[in-house]
Amino acid sequence: MAAELAALREGVFAGGLPYLALGDGEPLIYLPGGTANHHNPPPGFQRQLTLRTVRPFARVGFEVFFTNRWPGMSIDITWPEVAAVHATALAEHFGRPVHVLGHSTGGSIVMQLIADHPEVVRRAVVASTAYTLGPVARRAQLNMLRSLETTGRFAAEELVDGMVHRRWLRAALRPPLRLASRWINVENPTDTMAMIKAEDGFDVRSRLPGIQTETLVICGAKDGFWLLEMFAETACRMPHGRLIMYPELGHSLVTSPKFVADVVAFLNNPEGSSRAG
Repeated sequence: MAAELAALREGVFAGGLPYLALGDGEPLIYLPGGTANHHNPPPGFQRQLTLRTVRPFARVGFEVFFTNRWPGMSIDITWPEVAAVHATALAEHFGRPVHVLGHSTGGSIVMQLIADHPEVVRRAVVASTAYTLGPVARRAQLNMLRSLETTGRFAAEELVDGMVHRRWLRAALRPPLRLASRWINVENPTDTMAMIKAEDGFDVRSRLPGIQTETLVICGAKDGFWLLEMFAETACRMPHGRLIMYPELGHSLVTSPKFVADVVAFLNNPEGSSRAG
């Protein structure tokens, strides 16, 4: 563990995007889901969670760049503008197309990236996301936005409906999550609000047939944030899209060994992905 932490590098891409890098080999950009703050996870529990996500990819030969959004976002930024900053950062740093994996909000960025700037992406993986926000995801984020606007609080309890299927368990979890969210320090609420507002306008459904990037859409059937048919449509309407759906998993699938194995197989396949419905 000590050697691994010593090998962890911190840096900042062009445009101010902070990253943590681990491993050697083919670059893999990892864009996480929604974050309360736009900086690298600090040492301690948050960084250990991050390492749990990226470590499996580093161990099989990728140089993984866990990349957050940049601080100081304009409150009226658009989703295409968010993607454009990422595209510039990747082009300037690598000078060639690289693999990009995005989970949830990170996946929404990847979808916009391959629609607007396919020249910077070699292969794309979009996990737990679709061509636009699902109905529960949209409602949860707008409720979080209202909480940030009125109290500055990151309302983690709003995520329960998409994460937990059983109604009684959702009801039981809301109060402790509401209490726990008081200890989530949102350093600059404008950054979080800007991302929520921008993602609310994200929709590339009409552009799916024109996206030529080889793309793996990977999801869990128990993900309550999106309609399952949205995942399928996202994959099937792209000329080089592929869908993998895990019946037993939900939104937080990124640490599953199945997820890692399928992503690695897709990225390492020299012949590219095959069509799947």
